[in-house]
Amino acid sequence: MPVEKWKINEEGVEKDLSKADLVDLLTKNNVTVTFTKADGTERVMECTLLEEVLSTRWKSNKDKPEEQNFGAIPESNNIAVWDIVKDGWRSFRMDSVKSIGIPTKSE
Repeated sequence: MPVEKWKINEEGVEKDLSKADLVDLLTKNNVTVTFTKADGTERVMECTLLEEVLSTRWKSNKDKPEEQNFGAIPESNNIAVWDIVKDGWRSFRMDSVKSIGIPTKSE
């Protein structure tokens, strides 16, 4: 089965990104994702799947989602991420993503 890819604007460059590509990006960076919510409004979310962020945010083991419930959600276009600003789990659909931004290091 071919890997499904979506056209996404990443820092001004249109790229084809798979769900696995985006999850990999999220596990290595804080990412700004702009997407269209189910109600049609646009949302800009700063999010991540960085282990060092997740390990300090979970208050206890009971608050941790099941492993299959974060990152790429199987058999769907959804990705569950840690919303840095709202300090909680949120998700978005790959087909609703308008752009992805990754902070760059200033030298």
